[in-house]
Parts: sequence; structure tokens; C-alpha cells
Amino acid sequence: MLDRSAGRAPNCLRRSNHWLPMFLSTGMVLSLACGSVSAQPSKPPKPDLHAGGPQPSLIPNDEVTEVVLPGLHLTGAKLDGDRNCKVVSYEVSSDKEIRMKIKGTRAVDESEEACYIKVSTAGGSATFWIVVELTEAQQAIADAHKRAAEAANASAFQSRSGKTWKLHFAGGASETYTLTGNNPDGMPTFQSNSGAEAQIAVSKDNMVTIIGTGCMRFGKLVGSEVKNGESRGDCNPPGSWTATVEH
Repeated sequence: MLDRSAGRAPNCLRRSNHWLPMFLSTGMVLSLACGSVSAQPSKPPKPDLHAGGPQPSLIPNDEVTEVVLPGLHLTGAKLDGDRNCKVVSYEVSSDKEIRMKIKGTRAVDESEEACYIKVSTAGGSATFWIVVELTEAQQAIADAHKRAAEAANASAFQSRSGKTWKLHFAGGASETYTLTGNNPDGMPTFQSNSGAEAQIAVSKDNMVTIIGTGCMRFGKLVGSEVKNGESRGDCNPPGSWTATVEH
């Protein structure tokens, strides 16, 4: 109950059917504001781009293309592109649509075809993507660069695999493998002095793999030597081995 010595309670409190806890102490002043309590405004929903995607969904490189993006909750949206495209201009025509002009800025050697565009509002953000297609001339250049890179990788792979391998086994036997060419998969193919065929490959981290009939051998190439080789499968001779390679 209210202390009558403190004066009459405001009308808004005397009309209330609820108890209001009040903590009074010497020198403390309690003020009550009467009236309705307004709720905190709710956060607006984030953009929803699940309405069919951008139209068109593919644009040419180095040109400005008009694109329409349907969606929901797009009021107040701001757009940001990435390295493969630039948002030249845009207009939020309604809460359900954005009209924009986008220019493809994809580099010739960029393997990623998509441009990712971020849509941000007060409610959050969402991302959509558009494919940026190289021009015919740019695609020809990109293909030429790719072929050159593949040829360089193949040449480096072939060079790492060497021309002659001399293997020494724990029991005292030895075998020499000489390069004869590549198989259809591009693996260097070797033939031993006993007539056995094997594929020998050396990875970029210098791990050696020798694949024979029912047998696989593994080791680490340090300089031109393998000192810790091991064998798996039906290998003859079995067990550990060492090797030297000539390039």
C-alpha cells in the first residue's frame, strides 16, 4: 500500500488493480510516469532473394547490362559487387524489386565465373550471384594460357620423374628402370632391365610413387636419392628399398 503521508497516489495508480513494488528510503525520490508503455520497435526482416534470381543471370564481360532482381523486404537496400563485376547504378523500385546496371570486370585468367553481389538493409544482408562470361577473344586467350600452364606442369612433372631409376633392395638385389614414355593418363612409364613395366611419379613435395603389377612402392626423394622406401602389395623383391635417379 502507498504511504498516505507521502500524499495521494496519482489517479493512474489508484485506478490500477496491480500492486506496484516501491522502494523508498531516506533521501530517495521515486517518480512514476503514468501512461501506456510503448514496445520497442521490431527489427525489419532481412532481404529475401528467393524469388527466381536475377534476370538475366549471365552478363557479358566489359559491358554494362541492365539486371532486375526480384525479392522481398528490399526497401532501403544497398548493393556491393566483387572483383568480377561492378554495380554501376541501381534503383530500389519497390520492396520487391531492384533494378540495376552491372558491368562485368572479370580478368582473363580468372577461373571463377561468378560475380557475388551483396544486398544490405537495416534488417540484414543476403547475397546473389551472376555469371560473367568472357568475350570470344578473351576466352581464346584464357584457353591458350591454360594450355600453356598445363604443358608447363606436365613438363615439370615429367622432369621430376627422371629418366633412369636404380633401385636397391634389402636382400641385396637391384633393378634399373628406364623411361619409355607416358601412358594415356600422362604418367611416366618405365621398363626395368628384367622387362617389368612400372609407372614412376614424383609429386611437388618429392614423394615418390612406383606402381607395378600388384605392387606399389613409396619413398621420399631427397636430392637425387630415396633412402626410406617401403613396399606394399605383392612386390618382388618385397620390403624396404633405396634408389637413385638420373634426370
